[in-house]
Amino acid sequence: MGFMDRLKGTAKQALNPVGQAGERNKIMRINKAGVQTPATVDAMREVGTQFGGGHQIEFDLTVHPDGGQDYHAHVSQSLHDVTLQGVAEGGNVIVKVDPDDPQSMLVWGAAGSGAG
Repeated sequence: MGFMDRLKGTAKQALNPVGQAGERNKIMRINKAGVQTPATVDAMREVGTQFGGGHQIEFDLTVHPDGGQDYHAHVSQSLHDVTLQGVAEGGNVIVKVDPDDPQSMLVWGAAGSGAG
């Protein structure tokens, strides 16, 4: 992705402050009230990069809730290299799941990496 593409993406984000605020509020809510849950990475692909070194990653996950049925989820999230360490297809990760919306979650890091 070239500089101009990044600049256009940044400009597009700046034009949607409501969407950004909603996303920020969602992240803050999950950080505070989310339930740490194991998941398996079925697939992951980088779909872009952001200023500051973040990698926009799309994940297909199988979530393994404690005492519940496994389910599939799709998550798109910006992650930095340190969070991505040890995260790979077929590997196990920790996600923080919104207790009010099981499809809303954040990838927290590789399981056993001390994430969280």
